[in-house]
Amino acid sequence: MERHIGLWRKEGSNDAEVAELIIDGNQIEFYSRVYGEGPRCAFIGGDNDKTYKVFTNGSSKYGKNRTLENVASYKTQYVLQQNYKYKPGISIEGITTCSFFIPELIDWNDLETVEWGVTESQELIAAETKLPNIILKKENPCIEIYFEVKHSLFDPNIDDRTTFVIENRPRIRIAYKEPTEVSQVHNDIRGIMQFFGLMIGHVTDAIDIRLDISEEELKSCLYINGDFSYNMRTLGTMDKPRTKLSKINNNINSYFECWYDFYNDHKFELIRTMYFMGNRRKDIYAEDILVQYVKILEGYHLRITEEEQVASTIEKDIKNMIFTDDGKRLFTPIFEKAEWSFNTKHAKAVATWIAGGFLGKVGLAERLKLLDDEYFNIIANNAIDIIKLEHRDNASEIEDNEQEIKSKFYRKIVATRNYYSHYKLNKDNVLNFIQMCKTINVLKALILMILYSHMGMKLDDARKIVIEDSELRFETKCLIRKGERPDKI
Repeated sequence: MERHIGLWRKEGSNDAEVAELIIDGNQIEFYSRVYGEGPRCAFIGGDNDKTYKVFTNGSSKYGKNRTLENVASYKTQYVLQQNYKYKPGISIEGITTCSFFIPELIDWNDLETVEWGVTESQELIAAETKLPNIILKKENPCIEIYFEVKHSLFDPNIDDRTTFVIENRPRIRIAYKEPTEVSQVHNDIRGIMQFFGLMIGHVTDAIDIRLDISEEELKSCLYINGDFSYNMRTLGTMDKPRTKLSKINNNINSYFECWYDFYNDHKFELIRTMYFMGNRRKDIYAEDILVQYVKILEGYHLRITEEEQVASTIEKDIKNMIFTDDGKRLFTPIFEKAEWSFNTKHAKAVATWIAGGFLGKVGLAERLKLLDDEYFNIIANNAIDIIKLEHRDNASEIEDNEQEIKSKFYRKIVATRNYYSHYKLNKDNVLNFIQMCKTINVLKALILMILYSHMGMKLDDARKIVIEDSELRFETKCLIRKGERPDKI
C-alpha cells in the first residue's frame, strides 16, 4: 500500500491544502481539506517523492485507511503519475500503448522464466529465459503477453556486492492502432481481467499500469480505482488454476478473440456485468446471489431466442392492425364493453398485453430446463441430492420418481427466486438455506459453461474446466465420465 501526504492544489488554482492519497492495488482513497468541489475535478500534488494528478468525481464515504482528520473524501476515478508537466483538463487522451501485471499469471503460465547456470570455472550465474510473446489478439487493438526482465543493479535497497536479483515476469500489453483515451483502456483491462478470471479461476488486481502517450518520450503510470477481482470471496486454501497455458496454448488466441467480441457485444453486456459484479470481493447474501444467477440465466435465454425482439414487433403489428378498418370493426365492441374509448392509448395497452402473453408462453422453469439440456443437464443431475437435503433426517420420505424430482427442482428454483425477488408472502416450495447454497454452485457452473462457450470453446472442454473448479467440485462431480480423473483431464 502506498500513502502520499503532502500539499495538493485543485487544477487551475494556486491555493494548496494538505491532502492524503492512498493506493492499495485497485483501491484508491483521496482526502483533501479543500471542501465542496463539483462532481468532476482534478487535484495535483504529492509528497517529496513524486507528483500525482488525481481525477475525482464527487464525494465518497470515508475509507478504512485514512489518517488525516477534518478532510473531505473524494471519489477517485484515476490517478496519473508523470515525470513531465500534466496536460490541463479532466481527461487522459493520446494513449498508444498500455501494459500491466496480473499476479496470478505467473502460476497460470507455469513457465521457468529464469534459470541457473554455471561457468567453466564453476561459478554460478543467473539468466532470464528467452520466451516468445503470447498473442491474445492480433490487431485493433493488438493484445499480447510478453516477458519483462528486471534486475537489482540500480536498486539502492540491495547491496550488489553480495546480492543480485533477476526477475522475468509476464505482463499484458495493449497496443492501439490509433491513440485512444483512458475509458477505452479501462474497458479493455476489465475485459482482459474477466477473461483470465475465467481461465485461472480467480484474479486480484491489475497493477503497475504503464502508458505510452503520443508525443511524450517518458512513460506514465496509471492507477485505476475499481474492483477487477474475481472469485476472491470464495477462494479456497487448496485452490489451483482451472486451466494452464500448456493445456490451451494452441487455442488461447481464438479463445480470447471470441471473448473480446462477446465482451464488447452490447446484447450480452448486462448479464455478463452482473455475473462478475456478483463475484467480486464484496460479501453478498446467498439469497441475492441465487436471485441474480436466475435472472442472468433468464435474461440470457431471452437474448439467444430473441423473444423480446419478436414481442416488440408483435406489439407494433397488433397496434397497427387495430387501427385498420377490420381492426376497428373487431375491437370497437370490445372497447365499448370495457367502457373504453377507441384511441391510441387503449390500443397500445391491448397490444402490450398480447405481446406479454407471447413472452409468457415459456415459463422460467422451462427456460432453465432448456438451457440445462444444452449443458449436460447439470441442474437435473444435482436435483436428487439437493431435494434430499429437505429430508435429511429421513430420505425415504421422497416418494417421487426421478423425473418428477427433477421437474420439482426446476420449480423450486423458480419459487425461491420469486420469493426473494418479489418478497412473496407464501414460502411454499422455497429451498432451505443449505439447498440454496448448493443450488447457487450448480447455477454458477451452468453460467460458467455458457461463458466458456462464448469463447468458442467446445462444450466438452468447458465441462472439463468446471470439473477442475475446487469451489464447485461437489456439484460438478456428476459431469465426470466413467474412467475420468479430474486431475488428469
